[in-house]
Amino acid sequence: MQLAQEDRVTALSFRTDDVPMMATANSEGDVALWDLDNKRLMHVLQNAHDGVISSVDFMVGQPLLITSSADNSIKEWLFDGNDGIPRLLRSRTGHFAPPQMIRYHGDDGRHLLSAGRDQTLRFFSVFRDAQNTELSQGSLERESRVRHARMSALRFPAVTQFASNTAMSRDWDDVVSCHQGSRDAHSWSVERKSLGKYTLESSDSSIVRAVAISACGNFGFLGLASGVIEMANMQSGLSRRTFVGHTKAVTGVHTDACNLRVYSTSLDGTLRIWDFATGNQLHCINMPSTPSHLIVYRESSLLACACDDACIRVIDAESTRIVRTFSGHRNRITDLAFSNDGRWIVSSSLDCTIRTWDLPTGYMVDWFRVESVPVSVAFSPMGDFLATAHMDSVGIFLWANRTQFADITLRQINPHSDGSTDGSVAGAALVAMPTTAGLVDENEETVEDVEMDAVYMAPEQLTDNMVTLSSQPKSKWQTLMNLATIKKRNMPEKPAQVPELAPFFLPTTMSVEHQFDFGTSDAANIPTDPTSSKLISVSSESQLARILYNAHTTRVYAPVFEYLKTLNPSAIDVEIRSLPVDDQLKALKAFVCATTCQLKSKRDFELAQAYLHVFIAVFTDIIKANARELEPLLAELRNELKAQWDTVDNLIRYSACMIEFMRTK
Repeated sequence: MQLAQEDRVTALSFRTDDVPMMATANSEGDVALWDLDNKRLMHVLQNAHDGVISSVDFMVGQPLLITSSADNSIKEWLFDGNDGIPRLLRSRTGHFAPPQMIRYHGDDGRHLLSAGRDQTLRFFSVFRDAQNTELSQGSLERESRVRHARMSALRFPAVTQFASNTAMSRDWDDVVSCHQGSRDAHSWSVERKSLGKYTLESSDSSIVRAVAISACGNFGFLGLASGVIEMANMQSGLSRRTFVGHTKAVTGVHTDACNLRVYSTSLDGTLRIWDFATGNQLHCINMPSTPSHLIVYRESSLLACACDDACIRVIDAESTRIVRTFSGHRNRITDLAFSNDGRWIVSSSLDCTIRTWDLPTGYMVDWFRVESVPVSVAFSPMGDFLATAHMDSVGIFLWANRTQFADITLRQINPHSDGSTDGSVAGAALVAMPTTAGLVDENEETVEDVEMDAVYMAPEQLTDNMVTLSSQPKSKWQTLMNLATIKKRNMPEKPAQVPELAPFFLPTTMSVEHQFDFGTSDAANIPTDPTSSKLISVSSESQLARILYNAHTTRVYAPVFEYLKTLNPSAIDVEIRSLPVDDQLKALKAFVCATTCQLKSKRDFELAQAYLHVFIAVFTDIIKANARELEPLLAELRNELKAQWDTVDNLIRYSACMIEFMRTK
């Protein structure tokens, strides 16, 4: 027997459920079904896959055919009809060319949108692979059969940039995309997992280079190669406004959270701020280098631009000034992402490094190197994952944020060091890419083991002139100051009733008749020792009193606060109330001296205030009765307390005035 199929045959399989059928696949992505009894071709599944089919297998004894292909997909076909033609039962697909841009969709951090070189826009679930799907571009399979063309020739050009917003997802389209060399932008609906209703055309027939969606989800923005920015209504697809001012192609477009401002960057080297309602230009900032990427953190109106000189520049939209400049990348920056709290900026570059920059300090606090060039990064809205896409990989990689589940001390890292000139500064560690195989082997050396010696531990106090709070949780000293109120609130409305005591076995009399003996008791027969006492001997001094006595003798008061920090609020309250008031008030004097010494060290400021609050509330009457004896110690404590509070108050007032000045300037 000899059968012929178009193009090169790459795989074949025989059906094993008493149906004489053979399936063969070719390099064009077609699957041919053959009737072996009649030696003829039954059916051809044209464009079953978008690439070379590497495997076809019939399930043993079942009418199921499994096919897999180089297009990164596996499909299951079910033969349940009388004509012998299968239907697609289920499939798992992914990008078969590396993704170029990834972004989180929604505020829960559960879904990702990804655009790849395979001309597809895909929807991924972070937790459930069954929800992964491609956003449909129409009936491409049917159209390819009619035109006898491959589906790749019928798809839109590759997506170069897209934007999404879930504010109006249930009402109209929530994604807009621009495509390579295309003069049109397309809207998409993640709710329907398909192409949207409208095609947004550029008014001057120039190529669309950048897109954005407003915070309300009602308007889409197109940045054109001519320098014009167009605003269109996402519900109707009609053009509403144009922003004219750029002289070269637009590279990035964004809006603020209140639809008051529009931000844009261009190849003309400027960042411009526009009025949302009128389209008039408000500010024009000349950048030191041409900006290629633009991102915005809407909660704080901070803009970040990746420039052609491999620097990241952060602009405050309120003051229209460059407030931070991050340099260190040795090649072009491919993407940027703000963290969920706006504190960090994560950047990727062609130098194969992914770096984390801390905005408040202006330092680089983390970096690592990967084998494959990262082309896009996205930070989860929940702050738990960082998603990355790489140049020669079809997958999307998730990196866990260790600060979410462990105490990580961030340190300043020199972004220009590579370990070759300064032996004391190590370069970026080469980190293996995440895999689907689970955790690394216990025998393998992990990154934590390698970097253990380089962990920087922050000191308890940076300088002696700085008032420092403790590392204790805030609830600890708040509970201590309100302990009486908490106990009163938790007190039961009715006292607990003590159940009547009754023996498990009732005694009986020694007689023929069964009678209980209520006149005797086991307790009455127990001999008592007149020398024994039911009182438990209790030491007259508490642990805190002994520490205070020792501190009063040695004049070293640090152990007092170290001991109190190990106790819970209830135990602290009991220890302070148990201080003895005899022996010339030695314990009380030592406590006042310990508090004064702690204030002078400018450490554990809030704990000293809380302990002093409880101490004064308990011993107010004793302090008044012995005011003359305690006056020198209390005067020193009052002066030190006033000096520390004046320092804190001045810092708070200075910071408030500075914030108000920056806000109103």
